[in-house]
Amino acid sequence: MSHYPVYPACLKQSEFTVVRFALDLLTGCCFEPGSLLGLRQPLREAAAAVLGERALGLFDAPLSTDLWSLRRHQKPAPGFVLHVTRREAVEMLEGDRLELELLLLGSTAQSIGDFIAMIRQLGTQGLARGEGHFEIAEIRCLGVVGDWQILDPAVTRGAVVTPQLIRLDHWLDDHWPPRVPVRLEFVTPLRLITAGKVLRRPRFAQLFPFLLRRVTSMLHAYCTLEAVDDPGPLLLAAQSCRSAWSSSEWLDWRETDRREVVGGLLGTLQVDGPELDTILWVLLLATLFGAGKGAAYGAGHCRLQVAH
Repeated sequence: MSHYPVYPACLKQSEFTVVRFALDLLTGCCFEPGSLLGLRQPLREAAAAVLGERALGLFDAPLSTDLWSLRRHQKPAPGFVLHVTRREAVEMLEGDRLELELLLLGSTAQSIGDFIAMIRQLGTQGLARGEGHFEIAEIRCLGVVGDWQILDPAVTRGAVVTPQLIRLDHWLDDHWPPRVPVRLEFVTPLRLITAGKVLRRPRFAQLFPFLLRRVTSMLHAYCTLEAVDDPGPLLLAAQSCRSAWSSSEWLDWRETDRREVVGGLLGTLQVDGPELDTILWVLLLATLFGAGKGAAYGAGHCRLQVAH
């Protein structure tokens, strides 16, 4: 493996910010395993209430006018990602504190004030089934050296806030693993669908194209970058890697209106191989962006660590 990070040079032109909300519950709430993964509709309702038509741009990015890019990236996902790690059922009471973390990529970071207003409105609606009302006790923003900086309380009342922007290349430099093999751990359910079928325990060669598509599509939509001209070499590198699931389980986290149960994979995949260094940047950025269905709302969240 290389002793230095290997990634596209254009990533120095991309930035993101991470905002962490400390929420003090005003009413109790029973959180099921998927409660915090089901905030798509509540967030849309909250945004519509406080932002009006402007809310549409936060959830539905415009399609690319370039036909080649449109074929490659299709419809872009939202430019934000909820980082949710709580997956067990838990009863929370009035006065308890809950943390909610939100990543804003590229151009979306400039709408940080709108997202703060959205979360504030969500507190009046409730987090789950009209329960779990809250007030924002504190907002922190991730600094460029990894510290968390407390924002002025006035931002919760609509004061202008300037986000702390972190360059992706600098973040990769700081988080590049010192050695291989690595472990890719999915801490919230990963749901991958191909040809209408759910992949319940994908091989790494099956998983990697989903990660690559997610990362490159987000970079294209919100940082106006075409990070990969030809995905072929990266796909071949993934196919050459050795991998094995050291643990895995399937978690059903919600039921649809059609009474269909929706679930995803939890577990740890160990990956090794001589070509791994060429694709590590994709795996690392996937830890920021998530993967699979519902990634913007916390599903498919993963961590990358050196394997022992």
